[in-house]
Amino acid sequence: MSNARQLSPALVGRFLAYTTERHQCVAMATTVSSPASGIVVRDSNPLAAVRRAESAAYTSLVLVDLGAWTREFAFPDSPTILEAPGTIVPISVDSWASSLLHDGAHAVFTPSKFIRLGDWPSLRAVLEAGETATLPGVVTLVATDAAMLDSQYLPRFAETLAITSRPLALLFAAKNPPLQQRGRMASLRQLMTQVPGCLLLATEPIVAADACAHGAASAAVGISGGLRKPRRPGDLGGGDARDFLPGLFLRELWEHRSPGIYADWYANSPSPTCLACGGRALDAFDNDEADKEAVLRHNAHTWLAVLDELRAKNPVQQRRWLAEEWSSALAAHLSLRPAMGSVDADRVLRQLVELDDPMGRRTTLQGELR
Repeated sequence: MSNARQLSPALVGRFLAYTTERHQCVAMATTVSSPASGIVVRDSNPLAAVRRAESAAYTSLVLVDLGAWTREFAFPDSPTILEAPGTIVPISVDSWASSLLHDGAHAVFTPSKFIRLGDWPSLRAVLEAGETATLPGVVTLVATDAAMLDSQYLPRFAETLAITSRPLALLFAAKNPPLQQRGRMASLRQLMTQVPGCLLLATEPIVAADACAHGAASAAVGISGGLRKPRRPGDLGGGDARDFLPGLFLRELWEHRSPGIYADWYANSPSPTCLACGGRALDAFDNDEADKEAVLRHNAHTWLAVLDELRAKNPVQQRRWLAEEWSSALAAHLSLRPAMGSVDADRVLRQLVELDDPMGRRTTLQGELR
């Protein structure tokens, strides 16, 4: 890989928080003390996002995503929002990004539109638009359907991405959680190996950790459930979370679930607690704004603690350590005795355990290896 495609060294080895204006203050408060974090703000007014960070005296990295991919589909003649209909000479990527970089953004993602499944001409057009940039703070954003990781699309997808000489960010979206379908974590590992040095956006901590151990330069973890599982333009949102509370990241299970679900899972076991949250039990929260923010703060400091452990290891050690993490987390599901129903382990976790299992065994919903 050429040096040109490398992200700026300042962006490498980080778990950033991917947020919108709604949770930008929480994201800044929970990441500012980490030397290996920062924020990515998705905002249709990215300059406002930069200025909010400046007003808060936020001292870590600020990256901005216009979020055009959430609203519009790319076409070969219109890969970004800069190709306005009827414009004889479109605005250049550098011209668009320069003011944001000048005003304090550490990096700016190209205002790419969303690339439909198998739309190779539009994918090439998005990459070519990124190639026109010369500013080092501009990163080409490829936001596309998570099904691009499926076996019939992955080879061509990886081959096309490998052509670009610019720093690259990837975002995978779907109507349902993007990477839960069997085979996609194996494909993501393969893609990170074939196109190393990418920045993975809007994902989960379990995906971020695995991707960084297999070639990704950095990852941006969604501060909320919707930002960890992005949807394609036009996809309808899911239902409300249980008790209207955000999913809480429980490291011992590598899960994001509502506290009410943990209350059921741990009904016959000691409740999980968090020392960094003052020893608070993690299965009892009210649905007021203070407790919702408490969940988000807990999540961020928990996955940043994972990053600290990950950064202390070389790549081989990282992969071995994470394989042990996944195995232990899956086994922990089997020790739970819920009051009602059963415990279904996260599908991404199950994929990773299967990938790393030396005997090639498969997992059950409840977390058994067979």
